[in-house]
Amino acid sequence: MASLPTKHLVDIDRETGELISGWPRIKQSIYVILTTRLRSRIMRLWWGSDFLNIQDKPGNEEVLFGGMMAAIAAINTYEPEFKVTKVAIDAFDSTGDITFTIEGHDLVDAQLKRTKQTI
Repeated sequence: MASLPTKHLVDIDRETGELISGWPRIKQSIYVILTTRLRSRIMRLWWGSDFLNIQDKPGNEEVLFGGMMAAIAAINTYEPEFKVTKVAIDAFDSTGDITFTIEGHDLVDAQLKRTKQTI
């Protein structure tokens, strides 16, 4: 059985180059996971998600549900400090922008967290 993390990981902020940890690092990690298509990283073909594959498809229930399931599976697989409890697609427009809300538990702080992002 895997043990829960006891302290937050440290990473580098993609915009500032400074060290980040805690909720800012988790939000950045979620964004990177969802914006990295599977088989697009040469040394990590297995890393990423199928979430972006819904961008060029019609916004029907089947496509949106598949996107939500892809997001949940990828985040729960690749982000060790966060457990997703809910994904909601808030907006899906003709330009390809997807606005979504992800809710879940920060496993280190044992707190419910929510982030809203647009891809």
